[in-house]
Amino acid sequence: MPVPGSRHPDAETYRRTPAVRARCADHTGDEYDRRLVPGPSRLDDPGDLIAAIPALLGFRPERSLVLAVLCAAPTAESAVIDLVVRFDLRHPDTGFPSDTETVAAAATRVCARPGVAGVLVILVDDQQDDGDRLLRQRVPVLRELEQQLAARAVPVRGAWATRSIAAGHLWWSVAGPPRQGRISDPAASTVTLGRVLEGRPIRRSRDELTGLVAPDGALREQVSSELAGARDRAKDRYVAAAQQGDPAGYLRGELSTVLWLIANAESGGGLGSRELAQIAVALRDREIRDSVFAVADTVHAEATESLLARLTRALDGADRAEAATLLGFFAYVRGDGPFAGIALDVALDSDPHHSMAALLHTALEAGMRPERLRDLAQCGRDTAAALGVDLAGVW
Repeated sequence: MPVPGSRHPDAETYRRTPAVRARCADHTGDEYDRRLVPGPSRLDDPGDLIAAIPALLGFRPERSLVLAVLCAAPTAESAVIDLVVRFDLRHPDTGFPSDTETVAAAATRVCARPGVAGVLVILVDDQQDDGDRLLRQRVPVLRELEQQLAARAVPVRGAWATRSIAAGHLWWSVAGPPRQGRISDPAASTVTLGRVLEGRPIRRSRDELTGLVAPDGALREQVSSELAGARDRAKDRYVAAAQQGDPAGYLRGELSTVLWLIANAESGGGLGSRELAQIAVALRDREIRDSVFAVADTVHAEATESLLARLTRALDGADRAEAATLLGFFAYVRGDGPFAGIALDVALDSDPHHSMAALLHTALEAGMRPERLRDLAQCGRDTAAALGVDLAGVW
């Protein structure tokens, strides 16, 4: 996504830190960028850039520090958005300001990478005073961020502030010459158009994303009542397979059943609490969990992600962590970094020692591109093949 004239690229990220949570978000640029928008989008005006932020993030940020990380473009007068990152300016639960040094350090780790040509900064905060030219002094995180980035030879190419990202709202510069203007209509942004054409929803707020994985009390109670029975039936199937001298046959059968249930859900067949409990018990086996990673690289990814979201809402503890880890991976590889971060946070909150969730969260925080995670899908195919299941031939 070239940004001519201004030479400012845009980026976004969320991270998890002791004092503030920031979760790695969408990456744009290169072939990944071409999937997001139908063609290169030129963002000459800060108002156009700010209007594109909800589409780049997948939701409309509030009380946020948003960074657009730039990399060099073929022409000297432009730059390309490589990464978009968001951080909370205030703790979402308490409303207290986020720790300045923690946020700046987290942002610097994401932005200070080889090939980065600079960073664009957008402050979104409804408690700001419109047009305050002293905002740089009033928001310590901006000064701290500039200092830490400068120490890594990463320049801040532009910085702007707004109270809210909405059509006609005022933006003003907080670095460089004093400037102000009006934000373009986010719904009419070419970046928004590209996202809509890709079938990617733009949420009104981050709360809508967290709601997709919020516990469903009634469903959780129903599934919980079925887990013991599902575990006992799985144990019986394992014993039967072992007695026949084919313990791997148990895993093969469980994986085939999980894939069949995914197909059934995709075709419109409703899965009840008994089936959800059966899947939850199956995912306790590492080989089955790893095999499901491969489904993210198939035409059944969307249906599987919907099922994993439902499982995440329906389960608790370690079972919730397994479902949320898979959900985070599916969101990550399709380019929805904010939702991936939320799902992986859920996984780590449910099981702080979940090694796969921690690895994926680290990759997300480091700004690793989604396509680099597809090796995990290949590992899943290999695991399934070792069990005697050809994922290409199952459906």
